[in-house]
Parts: sequence; structure tokens; C-alpha cells
Amino acid sequence: MFKSTLKKKSSINIIPMIDVIFFLLVFFMLFTTFKTSPTGIDLELPTAVTVSEQDSSHITFDIDSSGNIYHKGNRIAVEAVETIAAEAFHNNNNIVAIINADREVRYRYIISVMDNIRQAGIYKLALAADKKE
Repeated sequence: MFKSTLKKKSSINIIPMIDVIFFLLVFFMLFTTFKTSPTGIDLELPTAVTVSEQDSSHITFDIDSSGNIYHKGNRIAVEAVETIAAEAFHNNNNIVAIINADREVRYRYIISVMDNIRQAGIYKLALAADKKE
């Protein structure tokens, strides 16, 4: 007969929401402390004043301080540089080969990579460096 005029108040339990926010905060704090480079290889490039940006469509080879050669993050042998460069040159005759060499790398490793790139037919070469401030 009589209806109750009191309405039940709904409440939001905030404790689980705080747990989720805390978890996300810790996750992003840890994630941003990891030091990674775009290719996954830790290179310290030499610095120069006259550095210019290159197009990302060019072929790149990375050489770490131990002389290991990488292409697209994968370690390759020096003999594979010519094959990869020849394939890239076949697809684009105006391609530029960019060599990202660590500042501590021995000169002979850079020369061997350059020689293999030239044997593939690519004569437009660039050595990467960071901009000196």
C-alpha cells in the first residue's frame, strides 16, 4: 500500500580504481627508465657541427664498438652487406647508404662495410653523426 519515499543511494567503490591507477603509475615509471635506441643497438655516434637530416627511406648499416654489423636490428656478416646493398640498389638506383658507426669503432670495420656497399653499385654514402651543440 505505502511506498517508501527513501531512495537507496548508490555509491562507487573507489578502492579498486586506486589500485589500477597505482599499477599504471608504477608501470609507466619503470617503462620510461629503460634505455633503448630505435634499432635496439647502443651506439654513441660522433658529433659534428655540419650534420644534416637524411631521409629514412635510405638503407642503413650499424656498426657497434666491437665491430659487429647490423641491418634493421639484425646482426649480419660483413659478406651479407654486399647482398643487402645490391638488392636495395636494384629496387632504387638513387639510394643512399648510411653508416651508423660507434665513435669507438675501428676504422677498418667502416672501410670494409663501405667497400661492400660500393661493390654492390651504391656510391652515395653517408656517415651518421649527432649534431654538436
